[in-house]
Amino acid sequence: MANAWKWVAAWWCVVLCSCATSAPQVPPVPPEGATPVGPFLPAARALFAGCTPVPDGPTSRVYQCGDSTVWLVERKAVTSERVLALARARLVERLGERVVVAEGALPLADRSWPAARFAVCDAEGGGTEASTPCRAGGYLVSVAGPLGRQRELGCVAKNNAQPAVARCLELFEYLAAKGNPEGELLDEQAMLLPPRLPWRSLAVPEKCQPSESTSRAGRIRCDDASFVWSVYRPARTEVTVRWRDQSVSELRAALPGAGPVKEVACLLEQQPARCLRFTAPTSRGPLVVWAGATHWDDRAVFAACSFLESEEPAFPAVCNGAFSVP
Repeated sequence: MANAWKWVAAWWCVVLCSCATSAPQVPPVPPEGATPVGPFLPAARALFAGCTPVPDGPTSRVYQCGDSTVWLVERKAVTSERVLALARARLVERLGERVVVAEGALPLADRSWPAARFAVCDAEGGGTEASTPCRAGGYLVSVAGPLGRQRELGCVAKNNAQPAVARCLELFEYLAAKGNPEGELLDEQAMLLPPRLPWRSLAVPEKCQPSESTSRAGRIRCDDASFVWSVYRPARTEVTVRWRDQSVSELRAALPGAGPVKEVACLLEQQPARCLRFTAPTSRGPLVVWAGATHWDDRAVFAACSFLESEEPAFPAVCNGAFSVP
């Protein structure tokens, strides 16, 4: 793929389920799993300020931090060589075969770890900013974690720009030493099932599956469906609006050919809200994306529901009735 940010689209734009029936009614449940104040632990808040967490899976996270995109994967029973091979395969899948990788080591958390430096450039010439234009660059590294695990760390810096690369290394230092800055245990066994918002459980339609489910974020995927959400507290109006707009901007930028964003009145979790809606072309027809954010007591929730345009006006069952039109 030619665009360095397309993996963000892979999270959001799994296009959607043909079933357009209403989501089944489910009883409310009390919150389970402590949700720390804010999207990051106190010790990580200043460092990760401005970063948007993306639920990439039960054992992984992606953090979009301006021109730097960082990922963390907790892997079991693998060698560091295997971790770097998997990370390199991920790069090639997303950035194309022209990725140039140089293996080496990287000092993090008071130790040196197996690593690789990479760049994707438009011409031969060494892959540095000074020698040739580059559209992406960064690092891959394998760090020993607790319980015999390996932490796969990766970062893509837009344009291989030095400030973005430096930001990668700054975030790597925390991730290498402490792991997930949100405080959740990245383990398939730690998924909350059934998936839930703090105030109610969510249904998983037939042929769909949760690929992420914690006390603060989740994703339910179907062959042609996608519903994602995240929660933080305390709720603050200016933060919620900025969070919504930034998330939608990043999503739209990751979907080639996406149309203009329209703000429309909606109900999100039965609360009056202003949703953002846009479409993007796919091989199966226009993809419609609805996204919004609202407050529930002391929490804020952001959610996005995507589906083929032919499914309107009904939202697909995977979106669990979170969105409706007044």
